[in-house]
Amino acid sequence: MRKSKGILVAVLAVACLAACGKSPEERIAEAAIGAMTGTAVSVDKDGEKVTFGSGKDAMTISGGDSAQLPAGFPKDVFLPARYKVESVMDSAGFTMVSVRAPGKVPVVAAAAQKHMQGAGWKQSMAAMDDDTNHLLAYENARGTALLSFTTDEGEGVVYSVQLSQKQP
Repeated sequence: MRKSKGILVAVLAVACLAACGKSPEERIAEAAIGAMTGTAVSVDKDGEKVTFGSGKDAMTISGGDSAQLPAGFPKDVFLPARYKVESVMDSAGFTMVSVRAPGKVPVVAAAAQKHMQGAGWKQSMAAMDDDTNHLLAYENARGTALLSFTTDEGEGVVYSVQLSQKQP
């Protein structure tokens, strides 16, 4: 009898959650992440976008087809001519974007150097191990930009940019 009541309660809970528009798995994931982080968590219906917190202090992580550049992504930061956004982490004062682009690391990194310097960014560091990995760092009055270029399994480039705003 006790086992039957437990099954009935579980079935009713699943039915109620399903009626709320999110799958039980999504609600369980939100609750688990929220409990671990101590903040409100929202997971989109495809599980490709997670938001921690709310308002101006929220942090959003997205990947897959839902990943897109944040609305406030600076126009003066280099982006390849053609690219596909793979993942984004965006929060107050910090943004990290990873894209895939056609080309070779040295060519894409050289285009980035030209663009960033032309846009007024001051280069503070360059590390170019070989033709498969380059790392560039820039500063301006608003903050810092760390650009990373890696060969994408022999075809194309994985380009990541980390932007940090200077604190007032």
